[in-house]
Amino acid sequence: MYSILLVDDETAVLDKLSHSIAWEEFGFERVDTAVSGFQALDLLAAHPYDILITDIKMPGMDGWEAARRIRASARPDAQRIAL
Repeated sequence: MYSILLVDDETAVLDKLSHSIAWEEFGFERVDTAVSGFQALDLLAAHPYDILITDIKMPGMDGWEAARRIRASARPDAQRIAL
């Protein structure tokens, strides 16, 4: 089973993404959300995720910076698809 982290500063977008897709039908047992890049980093430090989907334009730490920090702290054997 897979886990996914959805990151967006707009809670309406997060609610729509997390509840309108039948994630379990695609093999996801865990769907978490974060409202900022900082919160995403905290969640990633506590839990491993298979997929991260993030908004790019967010206040404080944008999606690009969050992705850079996540990539820099990832395990060396972690697979990376895009950045």
